Amino acid sequence: MLRKQEFYNIECDHCGAMLDEETWWDDREATESLIDECNWKKLGDRHYCEDCWYRDDDDNIVTKDGRRWTDDGEEIK
Repeated sequence: MLRKQEFYNIECDHCGAMLDEETWWDDREATESLIDECNWKKLGDRHYCEDCWYRDDDDNIVTKDGRRWTDDGEEIK
């Protein structure tokens, strides 16, 4: 029998890196819960790997695509 099932992974919206190249999850919420454990950030509706964000001198999150964010995931304009 052939059965179709959806699996989830997270891709960095800046560089395209995957959260895990080999492991895919069948639960979307469980996948999202791994973000903090892997030092990734979900900011707004975007995901950033650990190589694509850093904290500036004012402790704001800065992403390599030039955006700045609060810890609550709100973009600073």
